[in-house]
Amino acid sequence: MTPALPAPPAEEPRARKGRYALYLLGGFFAALGIALEVVPLLATFTPNRVARGCALIGAVILAVGRFSPDRLVRHFGK
Repeated sequence: MTPALPAPPAEEPRARKGRYALYLLGGFFAALGIALEVVPLLATFTPNRVARGCALIGAVILAVGRFSPDRLVRHFGK
């Protein structure tokens, strides 16, 4: 019996490292945005737009890491 989905293409090591770097950076900005909005001590000093902007930047970086082709992500891997 054949599998329902084809096997994913083999990924280059540099592209994989680049994706990991983008995931780490995007996760940091997303967590920072959430923390700036949720933690009471930080929320009193941080404007709401800044916190949401950090979370948005993190989401965009995560999306670039997830959906970009290998040739673009390869630049972020060493």
